[in-house]
Amino acid sequence: MISDVTGGIIDMSVIEVLKKQERQQGLQQGLQQGAEQKSYEFVKNLIQDTKFDDAKIASLAVVSVPFVRKVRADLAKKKK
Repeated sequence: MISDVTGGIIDMSVIEVLKKQERQQGLQQGLQQGAEQKSYEFVKNLIQDTKFDDAKIASLAVVSVPFVRKVRADLAKKKK
């Protein structure tokens, strides 16, 4: 029974628990998106302002080489 697990005290309903979990997931996703956007901008600036190769940029920005290639491809599309 639930009272055995909670010690007889139920502070939140199931709906409240689910809403709290959804808020936490949304916050986590927002933080991840913000970090990715920051990395994207940093990589973009390195590509535009330096002559570093993709491996060096990836190392400096702490991202993968495919991520750098994606940014480089996006920039090439915007030039067209």
